[in-house]
Parts: sequence; C-alpha cells; structure tokens
Amino acid sequence: MKYKNLLLVSIVTLVTISGCAATNLVGIGDTSFTIDFSQKETNSREDPTFIIKQTPQIAGKCTYDTSGKTSYFFWGGQCHFRNSIPNRIEIQYAKWKPYYQIPVPMDNYITQYGNSLPASAWKTYTIYPKQIMAEVKNRKNPDNTPFAPRIIAKKSMMVFLDIDASGNVTLRDDAQYGYTNNVEAYR
Repeated sequence: MKYKNLLLVSIVTLVTISGCAATNLVGIGDTSFTIDFSQKETNSREDPTFIIKQTPQIAGKCTYDTSGKTSYFFWGGQCHFRNSIPNRIEIQYAKWKPYYQIPVPMDNYITQYGNSLPASAWKTYTIYPKQIMAEVKNRKNPDNTPFAPRIIAKKSMMVFLDIDASGNVTLRDDAQYGYTNNVEAYR
C-alpha cells in the first residue's frame, strides 16, 4: 500500500510538473521584434526633436510608455513586439523644437503641441516587420549560441530607424538578430 501511494504521488507530481513546463514552453522558438528609434544623424544643437503619435499598434509596447496611456512620445527609445508581430506598422511622427528648448517637465507641453498640430504636419513611415524578419533570417545566422536547443530557442531581432534633421527616416541595414537569454523562457 505504501508503494502504491508513493507511485500515485509520483505520477501526480510528474503530470503537474509536465503541465507547468508545457505551459511555459508556449512561444518557444518565436522571434521577438524590436524597433529602435535613433537620431544618430542629429549633429547640431539646433536640430529639431521629433515626436511619435501613440497609435493602437504601438500602444504599451514602447519604452517611454509601457502603459499605452501617453498620446505622444519622443523619437528615441524602443518599441518591443513579442507575442503577435504585425505585418505592417505605421509610425506617425512630427517635428518639434530642439531638445534644449523643451520645458521641463515636458509631458503637458508635448501633449499640447501634438494636439495642436494639423493632420498635414504628421508624416508616416511604414515598416513591414514580418518581411524584414524573413529577409534577415535568410541572409544572416543568429548571433551567439543558445542555452536551449536551437529549435526551441527564442530569437530576437532589432531594427534601427534613423531620422535626420529634415525628418527623413531610413531603415539601417544592420539588424541585430540573435538568441535571447533562454533561461528566462523556463521561468
């Protein structure tokens, strides 16, 4: 009887652990996609800053506003897409004044400024994440060696959008593509 109870407890424990492990493995092998907004071409103190309008596609996915409640944020930082990566992302942005002229705290000012702009002041840049991911995956092997087997290892891709003082956006041709810290996948 003692061995039956021990066997039953062992089976129940094994089933429970297997269920938890299977739940944590959902999404393993996926690739997360990050957009890095860079203003690396800005050289002059007089160059303008740019603001991005919060849209439903990027709400809650960007470093300046993980809650998705802010209407506008600066061009800079990153937006992370982890579970469902859209086919197309439209980024609406507008020119503002040089950074040194922006009052602190600037939250109210950026909102007032963004709300006061006519529709014609906003430019749109469209990015196609799945197309970019397919192109990069076909021409470049992931960086680093994964902790987990390659088939289930999570990968991440970061692309860089550069903006110049005129408001022209370019997609840099040096996407970072590699395995993420796979230990996180098992927690």
